[in-house]
Amino acid sequence: MGFSTSAVVVIFTASIIYMASMFYPMVDMSIKQVQEAEKNLNELWKEKLNTKIVITDRVGNDLTIYNNGSTTLDSRNINVIIDGEFRSSQSYNVNPGGLWPPKTSINVEIIDAGERIKIITANGAADYSIT
Repeated sequence: MGFSTSAVVVIFTASIIYMASMFYPMVDMSIKQVQEAEKNLNELWKEKLNTKIVITDRVGNDLTIYNNGSTTLDSRNINVIIDGEFRSSQSYNVNPGGLWPPKTSINVEIIDAGERIKIITANGAADYSIT
């Protein structure tokens, strides 16, 4: 092997080491971001699995909704869909507002109720009532 071949091997080796030193931190950062995203996704799934609501009573425009899960919810963050149409928070009243602990009920008074009403919590747990 001549001098030029040895020089090329040294240059290629140095180039490979330099490229690896540039590539590794980017891959490491990407892997950490993916792991953090998976952790957040698992926490969201756990929260959703631990949340269960049940519409226990419907009299006219008044609904009684029971938090049957193990997650404390915020009753101000529920969504109401009536006959397939999303309704704004001005079209219903929630009592009591605020924190909604497990094994308790809230009352939702809907101003213009239809036949089919679906109640959805902030993390996606839902129940519906059909008259």
